[in-house]
Amino acid sequence: MTCHRLLELGAAPANEPCAQLGRTPDFERVNRHELRAFQAAVIAVNGAPPAPLEFAAIANAHDFGAYWTLWIVSPVAVLPQGARRWLDGLDVPSSWISAGFPPPVTYAGSGLPCVRPFADVIAGALQITRPREDGSFFPPANAVLHRNLEANYGPMLAARGTGVTPAMPTGG
Repeated sequence: MTCHRLLELGAAPANEPCAQLGRTPDFERVNRHELRAFQAAVIAVNGAPPAPLEFAAIANAHDFGAYWTLWIVSPVAVLPQGARRWLDGLDVPSSWISAGFPPPVTYAGSGLPCVRPFADVIAGALQITRPREDGSFFPPANAVLHRNLEANYGPMLAARGTGVTPAMPTGG
């Protein structure tokens, strides 16, 4: 089946550190993990892509090996209006926090990167974007992020038993 490559999003948000081919230990695993988290961040901001649009991790050959980037692809060249509208309005997060996410990987010096489990990354994003006690969101954009994350990843977290604890009341 033919797959039309429509838009390359990159390997991670543009303003964030990410795995470096030839430098990051266990590069392939870290690169793939960041791609998965980046896809979730794009979904948090925009919602899931409508059919026939899909995400794809596509390999890029380099002298040191292959690195992977996230793409929007389609099996058809002519998109239906809803898919074209989603693609035209696509907002690619430039940082993890702009999508309500904790960094999925922490790089400290020349040591091994600290990779947070994917379910923990999603649970962290749901915590960051959660509503206040009165049901309102701050900032208001967190409502969209939280709703999109719940819709797309809530069932995965429930199946794994990784629920998100609601905000605890404060006071005395």
